Amino acid sequence: MGFKVLHLTRPCKIKIQNANMHLYFYDDANEVKVTLRDIDFLLFDNTQFSITGATLQLLAQSNIATLFIDEVYHPCAILTPYHQHSTMSEIAHAQVSLDVTFKSKSWQNIIISKVKNQAEVLAFMSLDTANELREFAKKVTLYDANQDEAQAARLYWKSLFNMQTFRREQGSEDIVNVMLNYVYAIVRACIARDVSVSGMLPVFGIWHKNKYNAFALVDDLMEPFRPVCDLYVKLLLNKKYHAANNLSTNIKRDLIAILNKEYLIINDGVSTVITAIGLFVREYKKSMMMQSAETLIFPRINTEKFYNEFF
Repeated sequence: MGFKVLHLTRPCKIKIQNANMHLYFYDDANEVKVTLRDIDFLLFDNTQFSITGATLQLLAQSNIATLFIDEVYHPCAILTPYHQHSTMSEIAHAQVSLDVTFKSKSWQNIIISKVKNQAEVLAFMSLDTANELREFAKKVTLYDANQDEAQAARLYWKSLFNMQTFRREQGSEDIVNVMLNYVYAIVRACIARDVSVSGMLPVFGIWHKNKYNAFALVDDLMEPFRPVCDLYVKLLLNKKYHAANNLSTNIKRDLIAILNKEYLIINDGVSTVITAIGLFVREYKKSMMMQSAETLIFPRINTEKFYNEFF
């Protein structure tokens, strides 16, 4: 797996030759060369680029998570590998054969993990409502996890951004929602890549069900990672961008940087966000193949790293 994150904001032509990606920038005629195996994540953040079908094919075959952003900073396409796993048929059959008990228990555990991480976010920000969220996490029930999550979410968002009227909405254009949408899209694209590489079919979710959503499983596995994104956005707004009202290039650059930050702990080890995503997807696949929801290991927020970086 690579380690570089490429964020393309300038008009360019992309070409792959001799296992290298060549970027030809139109505005200054410069060329940048990057070894293909070093690239882990590629973000197209403008509409003025030229790329061939053969290049897109090589990106997918190289397991490079590739995300395309539209003119209003929303994700409009994800390029993921397809049918590259040797036991994909076995894995797909296991996915469609999952019983309701496994799915319900897995979803309950996912929501518990998410709410616990939300509580850690509030505690890190010295907000008294952290203890209320910890109590919510203890009360998440097996077959009503969505309702429990909704109650926790209302308290969480009201507390975190200290706004009586704040609403977490994907289509909103205020700076908080725009930054959240952007960083969520980045993390979601990495999860989509790792789900596809693992041989699982992203369309078969644990709990998310929508005939228009081809990435239901990705959205399920995304949930425990949302709080670390929330805390990162909150601290960026507090420390650097408190006067911002639009998504500048600097803000986008900082948001993308989350992937290589050691903001998570998983399997009792400190991990970058992008590494934790890969570990978590593999752990879910293992628990799914065994139909053992209790074996799934979740990421936790590394608050020490946040403190050292922002305070």
